Amino acid sequence: MFDRIQAPIPLMLSGAVASLILVAFATYIACQTPWLGLDLSYDESQQLPQIEVVHSPASNLHLQVGDHLTSMSVENSTDAVSLKGFRLHVEPPSHANYAEHNALLKREEEVASLLKHEKVWVTTEAGNTTELTVLPERPIATLGYEFWLFNLFGLIAWNVSLAVWAIRPRETAARLLCASGAGFFFATLFNSIYLSREIALAQDLFLVFTRANHLGLAIMLFSLLALMAYYPRRISRPSPAIYLIPLFIFYQANETFQWIEWPLHTYYLPVLLLYLAGIVVAVYQWRMSAEVPLDRAALKWMLVSIFIIMGLGLAIYFLPLVLFGEAAFPQWAMVGTASLLYIGFAFGIVRYRLFDVDRWWLAIWAWFLAGLAIVVVDFALISIINIHPSAALAIAVIAVGWIYFPLRQIAWEKLHPDAPDPDDLLTSQVERIVQAMPPQRTDHSWMRLLIDAYKPANTNISSQKTESVSLHDNGAVMVVPLLLTVGAVHLTLPNHGRRLFSLKDRKHTEGLLVIAKRILAAHEGERIAVQQERERIVRDLHDNVGGHLLTLLRRAPSKEFEQPAHKALKALRESMRILDGNPLQDLTVCLQDMKAEVEEKLIDTNIALSWRQSLNDDSLEITMRQAININHILSEAVNNAVEHADSNHIQIRFEIDDKGLALTIVNDGATRINPETKLMRGRGLNNMSVRTTELGGHFEFSIENGFATMLSAVPLNSR
Repeated sequence: MFDRIQAPIPLMLSGAVASLILVAFATYIACQTPWLGLDLSYDESQQLPQIEVVHSPASNLHLQVGDHLTSMSVENSTDAVSLKGFRLHVEPPSHANYAEHNALLKREEEVASLLKHEKVWVTTEAGNTTELTVLPERPIATLGYEFWLFNLFGLIAWNVSLAVWAIRPRETAARLLCASGAGFFFATLFNSIYLSREIALAQDLFLVFTRANHLGLAIMLFSLLALMAYYPRRISRPSPAIYLIPLFIFYQANETFQWIEWPLHTYYLPVLLLYLAGIVVAVYQWRMSAEVPLDRAALKWMLVSIFIIMGLGLAIYFLPLVLFGEAAFPQWAMVGTASLLYIGFAFGIVRYRLFDVDRWWLAIWAWFLAGLAIVVVDFALISIINIHPSAALAIAVIAVGWIYFPLRQIAWEKLHPDAPDPDDLLTSQVERIVQAMPPQRTDHSWMRLLIDAYKPANTNISSQKTESVSLHDNGAVMVVPLLLTVGAVHLTLPNHGRRLFSLKDRKHTEGLLVIAKRILAAHEGERIAVQQERERIVRDLHDNVGGHLLTLLRRAPSKEFEQPAHKALKALRESMRILDGNPLQDLTVCLQDMKAEVEEKLIDTNIALSWRQSLNDDSLEITMRQAININHILSEAVNNAVEHADSNHIQIRFEIDDKGLALTIVNDGATRINPETKLMRGRGLNNMSVRTTELGGHFEFSIENGFATMLSAVPLNSR
């Protein structure tokens, strides 16, 4: 782990240092441009440059903030250069066609040629002419905030993309991302130079900077398009580079040699077309990733990062320029929005391991930024405040420790807000495991616990035999063994698809699995002990009580004594069967025995029996407990009809439906009992209701027009 973190650090540090050197070089170039000591803006209403700030040179004291400059000239010149309509800080490619583009460069050259002299004369709208000294270089403090913002945005894109490539140097996707970040950095670097010009640049220099800027922009856009064509799957058997490289070369050559002038906007229409091409490629990728959850999740995040952010950049800058000739927002806002693309990739790496970058990517950045922060603070203390190097280093370490590390911890918590804390969940999860031990709901409760803990986007069960928890597809899937049956639970993308499973998740689940298996083992030992005790009781009942009842039954002097002994022996055998493990009974056979008992009870009466059973399935089974309770309910109902009513006919129906088994008994002659009195709720009816409730069913009894109706409906899956 230590070696893996350390390995990319030198490359990242080298890239950061190289980029800072280039920014320093751009700063030097920007400061070497001629300077009049003015900060100017363009007044749209007057169509003239307007003074915003007058700096310290004495020759500028005749100019005031708010003055409009109408022309500029040099000594011994017969013609002054008009500044009417001379827009400041405009980049040539923002013009819609080559003619306007070239005209801007030509006019910039006219003004820039004046700045090659030591003195120039500027005329204000009031008619005042002032002599200005042309300084060969400008102070760094006058470059303006846009210069620094452009380079900050470029540094963000470059260093994020470089970090991905440093970790996965052989991955095509990582290389393309790094190329796009490099293109973005060079585009902002050269853009910052000519955008921060005071008035004008020489045509040749201006053209070099704008070409370099658009080359960087093209590298960024084509690299992102190639990235979508290669990641997460290559969209075509021939390499997409076969199509993209010639297209890139033609795109650049056409801008340089001005072959074809595109409609609407010859410079920015291709940018819109590349965006549409990206949508087509994204549709291909979306279809290819339909059956691959990790690819689909990574693709979702990447497409959101690219299309929403790039679409926002198009909306606030490129589209208004193409359609209306003016941008809706300043260029720095568009560049800042585009830099969010790389920040989005950084979040995608944390959440979904984009480009196969592991989660320790954050640890690398933590190491890198901590070291960089100490170096920067140390350098600032030595160079700006002139503190002794040894003291400066100590102060830098303390400052970084007090500021950087707390901020890093806060950022880490913000990046992982949904990750479960095993320590907080452990107590409740162990309690749920203990409660889930009845065998018929153990695996269901185990799966429910995992779903509640990780909130996966998808869950399914397979017959895969596994003994341990494992991660697959770079953490997109976690496979967890079931507890009692052979199989495993497959959890896909936790937190509703917003992150991947981590090693911490796997270790936590392994701990829960160990606890669950130990609890199962303890319950199994308890079950065996209970079963052994049951078997001992059954033996004692059989050998002692059963033997005495058989002796009493054989020696009974008459039927009057024989019948109670027979019933007692039957009840004993039923109890012994329940204690013997609650075996299943064939429902059809049980009903046949029940019918025989009812017929035997009615032999000495004049009551007719109508027996009907609609089972639809002769293989149905019920537990011994169900069979005993149903038989007692039936026997009690028949006794009531014989003893408490003047019945001539009893109807008994057994029916099966989706809800279970329904027993309905109807007898006539129920005229002795007033339905309004509470006498009808005697012990017999209460026993029938209790037995029905014990089986998880519902019980009803009513008397109407001399007919008593009893319904006992019980679910057959009740245990």
